[in-house]
Amino acid sequence: METVVMLPSLAASGRTWRHQVDALGGEFAVLTPELPGHAGDPGPFTLARATAEVTDLLDRTPGPVHLVGLSLSATVAVLACLARPGRLGSLVLSGGIAAPPPGLAVQRAVTTLLPEPVLARGAARLLAPALAERPEVERHRLLAEVTEDFRAAGRRTYLDALRQLARADLRPRLGEVTAPTLVLCGSRDRVNLRGARELAAGIPDARLEIVPGVGHLWQLEQPELFSRTIAEFARENAARP
Repeated sequence: METVVMLPSLAASGRTWRHQVDALGGEFAVLTPELPGHAGDPGPFTLARATAEVTDLLDRTPGPVHLVGLSLSATVAVLACLARPGRLGSLVLSGGIAAPPPGLAVQRAVTTLLPEPVLARGAARLLAPALAERPEVERHRLLAEVTEDFRAAGRRTYLDALRQLARADLRPRLGEVTAPTLVLCGSRDRVNLRGARELAAGIPDARLEIVPGVGHLWQLEQPELFSRTIAEFARENAARP
């Protein structure tokens, strides 16, 4: 059985992949490790530390691995792929960036100034419109979990990650990525459309898919579609007997 490793976004936990674990678990071994400083994993967060933890997991996991990175963890996934050339069966990057976007400084300033409880509630409010079509019980659970995960990570981890991203420019090394790569971005995730295009342009033979009608965390918004997209790409790049 091949393995799918799914890395969560900033200030989220592995439970963000609940639907994908259920959907893919019959066909793949699915691992959802936590990022440093998140969900009880000791901090501080650094890209180097996050990459080291992922590459250690890759080293301990037998057989082909299909690595999925979302938002912040798309950067971690690229760095892990570069650290272990030839190790991955495939690489999926959703809502990722190739270089620091212009708005990152503003995001850091807002995070510094606002009280932490306000930031946690704000994260849930930003996501709420995207979940309008989900069943009411599921929507309330997801929004509560987003708030809890943000509080568990805390302001320090959030700012640590933003500082790290502000210094991360993947563009000079994207040409070294050898794994078959699928770059995804929601059409409503306008902040990251440029980053997705840069990733796809820089990675040899990468496939770019702009997913219509969804936003940044569309694994929660359209979990069935996200799961199907991951499964199909992993199957396409599965090891041949």
